[in-house]
Formats: sequence, C-alpha cells, structure tokens
Amino acid sequence: MLTIAGGVTSPKGFSAGGVSCGIKRSGRPDLSILLSDGPAEAAGVFTTNLVRAAPVEIGIRRLRESATKRGILTVSGVANALTGAEGIADNEVLLAAAERQFGVPAASLLPACTGVIGPRLPVPKAVAALGALAAATGHERADAERAAHAILTTDTRSKEVAVRVRLAGGSVVRIGGMAKGSGMISPRLARAHATTLGFVTTDARVSADRLSTLLAHGVEGTFNMVDVDGDTSTNDTVYALANGAASGPSADDDPAFAEGLYAVLESLARQVAHDGEGATKLLTVHVRGARTLSDARAAARAVVSSTLVKAAIFGADPNVGRIACALGYSGARLDPDSLDVSIARPRQPVPLIVDGRPAPGLDNGGGRRVRDLLRQLEEVPLEIDLNRGRASATAWGCDLSYAYVQINAAYRT
Repeated sequence: MLTIAGGVTSPKGFSAGGVSCGIKRSGRPDLSILLSDGPAEAAGVFTTNLVRAAPVEIGIRRLRESATKRGILTVSGVANALTGAEGIADNEVLLAAAERQFGVPAASLLPACTGVIGPRLPVPKAVAALGALAAATGHERADAERAAHAILTTDTRSKEVAVRVRLAGGSVVRIGGMAKGSGMISPRLARAHATTLGFVTTDARVSADRLSTLLAHGVEGTFNMVDVDGDTSTNDTVYALANGAASGPSADDDPAFAEGLYAVLESLARQVAHDGEGATKLLTVHVRGARTLSDARAAARAVVSSTLVKAAIFGADPNVGRIACALGYSGARLDPDSLDVSIARPRQPVPLIVDGRPAPGLDNGGGRRVRDLLRQLEEVPLEIDLNRGRASATAWGCDLSYAYVQINAAYRT
C-alpha cells in the first residue's frame, strides 16, 4: 500500500465537483456531487442519534432497496434535520432533479447534508445550481478538491486522502476519500441505523455485502474513536462506493484491500480530530494492555472525550489526575495501582503516571518540563498501559480552547 496525492477522483471512473448555490451567507461552496461513471456497489453507516436527519432516513432506505448506486449529493449549510416529512420530501425533490441533470437512474444518488438543524432545505436555490454543478464536475484532482471544500461547514480545511494498493494477484486498485467534521463530533455510527461526513471511493471489484462489512468494521476503529465535543450529530454518515473500474479479480477476501480501506478511514478520522472547532492540538490516545478490545476502546475514548483532559491539554497543564479519573469511569477493567501513562515521544517517552502514581518529580521541576513540552507539541500522543492483557486501541481528539466556545456561542448568528 502506498499513500498518493489525491482524493475521491483518484480511483478510476469517479468524478466530483462543488459549487455555491447561495445557502451559505459567506458565498463559499455548499453543493457537492460525487459520481461513478457506471454502477457502483454502495455501503453506508449512519448516526445512532434517534433524532435523524432527512438525508439519513433516505440514505438508509435507498441502500435497503438497492445496493447499486451512482453517487452522493451533499448540501452543506443546512442539516435538513428536525424538518419532519417535509424535509424528506424536500430532499427527494432535490435528488430527483439531480438525477435528471446528471442522467443517472432514479433513486441512484445517496444524500448527505450538514449545517444548521431546523431550517428547511432551500430546494429552489439548490436545483437552480445543478447546471453549474454539472459544468464544474470532472475527473481531475482539482475537481475532487472543489467537492471536498463544498462539504465543509465550520471546518478550517478540507480533508482528503488516497492510497494505491497491490492485491494478492498483482492487480492494482486505488481507494480515495474525503471527509468533513469540526464540531458536533462524537460519532456513534452503525450499519443498521456540524456533523461527520465521510465518503470513500474505490475502483476495486467488491461485493456490496463485503463492502458493508469492511466499512462497518473500519468505522468502529476509526470514526467511532474520534471525539471533539461529545455531541453525536443528527447527520453523521459515511458512505463507500466500489465501481470495479480497475478490473481484475474480486477484492472481497484480499487482506491488502481491507488494510487499504482501513488506512483511508483512519487518515480521514485523524484529519477530522485535528480540525476540531477552535483546536490548537491533536490529542492521540493509545491504550494497550487491556483485557479485551472493548476495554481498550472504552478507555481510549473516555480519555480523549474528557472535557477536563481536553482543557488541560489546551492549558499545557500536566494534570495527570484527570487522565486517571477518565480511565476509572470508562468502564474498562483495570487496577488503579497498575496504570502507566506517558507522553509517547519517539525514543524518549515522558512518564506521567507510573504504577498508579504521578511520575517522580512531576510536581517539581519535572512538571515544568512537561508543561514546556506540552506547549511545544502540535500533536500530544498519550500512551496508556493498563497492564491487564494484550488488547489495544487508539482514539483521536483535540484540546478545548476558548475559541470553541466563541464559535458555538455564535453559530447561528
């Protein structure tokens, strides 16, 4: 597997584009399309929030009706959530107009929306911009970049990744992705059920069932291990499309393809965490020595989700008690006297907790050195050893700054 420059148009047979249809007062792009040149096997995972947006309801239904799709239409600036039957009807009208504009079969586009909860989808504005969107859609790198920008809300940057994978038989396939997410980020995505959106494309030949399984598995260890602010959105959605344009044998049982898909999801998840609203630092929490994978994930998520830990990271405060506290209520099985925590610097880890006690000197000169180190780091890598078993997991988040409150205090105004 090799990481390459690119995004959702890196795999063969995919085009993308983005334009402004006037939803965002800033005039930034807010309407995006991702298309496969031919039929693609599709899979999706969606928010477990019981208040689900109209595009989530439609996406679930459309995938149940048929796993063969042609693309994804995204509106940013309006979530189309808390809009009832009218919101579903609005989204269906827009999707039908887009399907006619792009010449694809009815019900072959999947929807996604992100933005303010409550307002109706401005269908006339979006429909009027479909011609411009079609003209701005193409297979080039720049087209993928425009699409990646058009799905953003409070994000400060787009999030893209692409990899090239050599399968066991020697054939080469590509996997690309784009995502958005900055606030209202604490995904709880499940196969059956400001927002996290993730779209993955591949030119590998993969069955819909296998793609669905790999996506659900991959999301558990990536997107579901991200936390910015503890809020699970009404609109969280991750889609994957596989069009088989690279030809060659099926990648269903190829471990290299599974590894490549996971790598794309992990990269997008890290990028979402790094761009958290108001964030100044990426927080990476790796837990090892857990009894089970479930314990490892619970412990990692508890630390990365803790408001007190996030605030301490922002303030460069080596308040190790907050880390221990989060581990204690995580639900993971642990012995408080066996906890080891460190800042995982390459070749020179900095101990914070040793055998369940603050590291020697942490309250004196050592504390000052840790504080200075935390100020310098753009990514704070915490290594936690529960010393109970062999399972491990990683979670990603960010610090909690004054800017987060400023952004969300004035989100609608």
